[in-house]
Amino acid sequence: MSGVELAVLLIQKGGWAAVATVGFSVLFNVPKYALPYCALIGALSYALRTALMSGGMGMVLATLGAALLIGVLATILAQRFAVSGTLFAVGPAIPLVPGSYAYKAVMGMVMAANAPELEPHGELLLTALDNGLKATLTILFLSLGIALPGLVWTAFRRGD
Repeated sequence: MSGVELAVLLIQKGGWAAVATVGFSVLFNVPKYALPYCALIGALSYALRTALMSGGMGMVLATLGAALLIGVLATILAQRFAVSGTLFAVGPAIPLVPGSYAYKAVMGMVMAANAPELEPHGELLLTALDNGLKATLTILFLSLGIALPGLVWTAFRRGD
């Protein structure tokens, strides 16, 4: 993929992530003044994950990088506006949730459970397990990446 194609892809993915972020932020009653910041954080974090994955990084670690970006920016904005960092972090995090992997994991388990014999469907179970592990680890790292900058900032300010 050339540099121009990658730039177009990042702008496109970031733009749609910003739209999704604003939608979820409105759903969670984020104040109007915070919506542009949430959109920017959502666009940047999704574009970062896309760039890292295009560079060969796996989805789980790329999501951790994007979540760390969300956490850092949300912590900075929370300090600036004297509000909770959650205000700026929840909306941008939702587009990073691996819904398709979770869906494929559940559907694979349901299909294997409805199969008359388990042996021919061993590959189906392994695929479902793989998708379930990817979804679980991605959500775990998403949570860790968002929380870590705020925890470090709090510990740093206290002098611990």
